[in-house]
Amino acid sequence: MRESYETHGEKPTGLAERHRKSAHYAIYLTMAVPMSRIFAHYDPETLERIATMTHSIPTDVLRYVRDAADLTQAALAKLIGTVPSVLSKLERAEEAEPEMAERYLSAIASDLAKEVQDYYGRTWLQERPPSFLHPDREDLWTINQALADLAAFAAENNDPILRGPIGLLEGELRTAEAYLRRRDHVIAWVGDIGVGKTTALTYAVGLLVGDGRSGRKPAFPVGSGRTTVCETAIRSAPTYGILVDALEDEEVLRLTRELVSSLVPGATGSGVSAEISRVLRNMSETKPESTLVGDEIISIDPIVEYFKGKLGIDEITDRLVAAMKLADRRERQIILPEGSEDGLTWVSTLVTKINNGLEKRFSVPRRITVLMPSAHLGADSQSLQVVDTRGVESVTQRPDLAEHSDDPRTLMVLCTKFADAPNTTVQRQLQESVESGSDAAEKCRQCILVLPRGDEALEMPGFDLPLPSRQQGYAIRRKDVQQALSQASLPQTSVYFFDARNDDPEKFWAQLRSQVASMRAVYGARGRAAAEGVANLRDNVDSVRAAQARKDVEQEMERILGQVADLPDIKRLAHQNLMDQMAIGHHSSIAASIVRRGEWNSFQFSHILGQGVRIDANLRTSPLALRIEHKLDDLEDKYQDLAAVVRSLQALRERLAERRQDFLAIARIIGRDAYGSLLDDADIWTKSASRYGQGSGYKRDVASMWRDWFETSPDAADTAKATSHRLQDAWTSSVIEPLLQTTRSESDGTD
Repeated sequence: MRESYETHGEKPTGLAERHRKSAHYAIYLTMAVPMSRIFAHYDPETLERIATMTHSIPTDVLRYVRDAADLTQAALAKLIGTVPSVLSKLERAEEAEPEMAERYLSAIASDLAKEVQDYYGRTWLQERPPSFLHPDREDLWTINQALADLAAFAAENNDPILRGPIGLLEGELRTAEAYLRRRDHVIAWVGDIGVGKTTALTYAVGLLVGDGRSGRKPAFPVGSGRTTVCETAIRSAPTYGILVDALEDEEVLRLTRELVSSLVPGATGSGVSAEISRVLRNMSETKPESTLVGDEIISIDPIVEYFKGKLGIDEITDRLVAAMKLADRRERQIILPEGSEDGLTWVSTLVTKINNGLEKRFSVPRRITVLMPSAHLGADSQSLQVVDTRGVESVTQRPDLAEHSDDPRTLMVLCTKFADAPNTTVQRQLQESVESGSDAAEKCRQCILVLPRGDEALEMPGFDLPLPSRQQGYAIRRKDVQQALSQASLPQTSVYFFDARNDDPEKFWAQLRSQVASMRAVYGARGRAAAEGVANLRDNVDSVRAAQARKDVEQEMERILGQVADLPDIKRLAHQNLMDQMAIGHHSSIAASIVRRGEWNSFQFSHILGQGVRIDANLRTSPLALRIEHKLDDLEDKYQDLAAVVRSLQALRERLAERRQDFLAIARIIGRDAYGSLLDDADIWTKSASRYGQGSGYKRDVASMWRDWFETSPDAADTAKATSHRLQDAWTSSVIEPLLQTTRSESDGTD
């Protein structure tokens, strides 16, 4: 069915000639209605825009336009002059060439179709423009235009005085562009052991098995706590699959040895966690068995029986590891073919086995990632990944939680029960965020999720009768939460509610997606502000006063930066943070960490001391940063009628905040490194380890030992001094020097 433009008395256009070598040309030729007939109703200006459309268009955009016009493939094929199978083949491809997309959209001829044609006719600096369906496409277009204008402006103006503001504005535009172009975000659920976050998460995502609402249950292993062995993530995918990041064999061997050592007759060590113990025992087939002897239940532990047989720790460890057959446990991913058995049941069975060490193809998991089709995780043109973090045991200063908290693309969902919202862990997480100088609250990267159960939201204390609706109970509790945050001087945080068995997951996800949109809006506003700064810079380039103002800004900033270049003395000793965490930590976690010389995920000494250094760094630099901000305020007031200068000062303020965040992150690294080295060979480990199992007052006594050691040890004092010197170097290189470089006028014309 080959028809060309000659069939209708027309010559092939230049576009058609270039397209003859395309793999889609056969489809192109089947669209037999002449272009002149399709374009007849367009005005010359519209035709000119269509002619400049040079970018390929994703086919999901084409389907979106067709669906919006309420056209079937058959109806559109008739308008174009082809058959539905041709459009079906076209829409199954990832993208369509410009000429084919023009025919497709021009036949639809809706306002939306014309808008898409206009969008892909724009001139972008990047080879591929963002999709028309990208939620921030117009902000990205604004940034694109501003970058092009700024490049042209820089080429026309070689004035060294302008290099500072040009570089500053370009940096702002690039930062906003890089953030907005990506659509992926992580939703990290954080909460106490047993708070119910895993159950709520599985209901929210739709990871449920069984029939009917009442008969459905989570596909993930859930319970009252200590059920999941590792962090679990959920990502959207076309079909179901499981990805496993497993522990190295050496780590499995180490954990097995610790498990065995904890069962030596008379041992006082804490061994491994209950979750890890369950996995290791199942993998090695050493699970304790119970039998009924008369009226008494007798438990037989195979590992204990080995000791009774006079075997040593090494021999027993070797037997267990050999029984695990680690060489056969090398599987890292399994993808369920489309059209196979029920995907959710398959996921539930496999994850449960892996989580319990019963799947012989997999070793001990460090992280399990579930792939599944999900409308919730891909709606609103966002690409969301949900992470179910390990349950919190009092201490929230953990490396994994810090990584999520510091990630600008991660939304922290702080889970709490309904009755005690906001619970101690949520308040502690918010307080530590403030103390460490994090910008998570300012940039909308944290929220509180209250998890009601049963009729809690209806039967509120202080009301004689049940409330008429759960929503009214939510409103009352939300007000209580906000009041509690205010009384504790904590940042106001968005509060959401989700009753797994009664609330609509779609409404809940709409709230989370809206929060993610707020995170993105911070960078959208940042890009728009920088774009306005570019326009103002161009408009005011010839202003002598603006040039003099920049020189004055340079001199003033050099003066204030010189005044804040030296850090004040230590405000808060790093080990004070360790004392604080010991006071709230669980004694078993503290003991487990001491036995391992500080290396225990739930109470990692070096991380907690590093956080202590960061808290001190924040206390020491907050007044200095405030002095710089006050100077910027004065300069903005002084030059408020010079928009270009004001925009530069606002960008400089953003740069100060970013550089200080970098410094605080480095401070924690310095602290972890310095105190980690200090503790490697410290004699305090043996003394404090011997205290475990010696009666009540364990945490108090151990904390006293450690406090005395830090206050009397010459090595500890030397470490504190060395750490302070390193912080000074970091403050200079991370904050002072970059700000000086940004504001300094290069009068000699060199970079």
